[in-house]
Amino acid sequence: MKNVLLLCVFFTGVMTGLARAAPALNSPLSPWNGEYMQADQGALYARFYLDKFQKSRGARDITTSVFMNLRNSKTGEMFVLSQPPTENSSEPVQVWKIPAGNYTVEKLSINENSGLTRNWVPNGKKPTILIRYLLVSNLGEIRLSPNRRDSLKVIFLAKPNAFVNVSNHQSFMGVVDGYKGTLQKRLGGSKLMDDAKDSFGTNDEARVAFTMNRQISMVHLVDSSGSQKSRKLISSTIQAQDADLRRCYMDQLDIADGLRGSVTFKFQISGNNGSFQTLSYNGGTLSNPKAVECLTLALKRMQFPIAKSLSGRLAFQFNYDDNPGRARFP
Repeated sequence: MKNVLLLCVFFTGVMTGLARAAPALNSPLSPWNGEYMQADQGALYARFYLDKFQKSRGARDITTSVFMNLRNSKTGEMFVLSQPPTENSSEPVQVWKIPAGNYTVEKLSINENSGLTRNWVPNGKKPTILIRYLLVSNLGEIRLSPNRRDSLKVIFLAKPNAFVNVSNHQSFMGVVDGYKGTLQKRLGGSKLMDDAKDSFGTNDEARVAFTMNRQISMVHLVDSSGSQKSRKLISSTIQAQDADLRRCYMDQLDIADGLRGSVTFKFQISGNNGSFQTLSYNGGTLSNPKAVECLTLALKRMQFPIAKSLSGRLAFQFNYDDNPGRARFP
């Protein structure tokens, strides 16, 4: 094993915002899970379709995820959206949180299950995506097809809104066309929309998530072969899925008060598609099989922007504190 990367996250109540990596790395976007949004955030969704691909023998899917790299035109910060391709238009959309601003699409890529990596980089003017405060930007359909040996042909198609709010509250003022900025659907009530500025960019729109006295902390540690950059990419991807992992612990904590401890996994990441080729429980002090099973399933759904096979160990430490302040670890 090489150097170890350790990440510790503390939060109280609902945690919002994006996990930020070092400037040289792409920051994975965090999924929206129904929480209230911060005043400087917007959101987006897209449906990726694969056209004219030939499935390899024995492979059910062409690829597990499509990667879309976005650059903030003002700050230069890079974000990556990793999402499975869409099978049909009836599937619910996945919404992703992202700081408000204008973005350019820098790259689209897939890792085929055959081992081939295909990329698309815009030649000439780059597609621009508009993200506005407390609005959801609809990117419509993004269709990918093979183009020559190892590249992609990409078509961006604006489409009517497909987002349906399933929360018991409204976090967004509306849905807009992500390319033109035109309003497609109002959300959050007419007063919220009418009181906002045309740019939907004032601090008056701040929405605050609820807080609890109980503070939860989660530490994850990545110990693997490969470079420090690859460990940061693994860690950033895990951090972007923090809500799903955190929920595995919090759901059981509601049932078994006093639950705390560590969970360790051994893993091998496939260089073909960036997903876990093997992932096995390797012990720990968190004595709750349901929490461990939930963590295992959540991790197996992840795909990492890594093109080389890696093996190593992944450890989590969970704790809580019912008093305000920093959670303590034994």
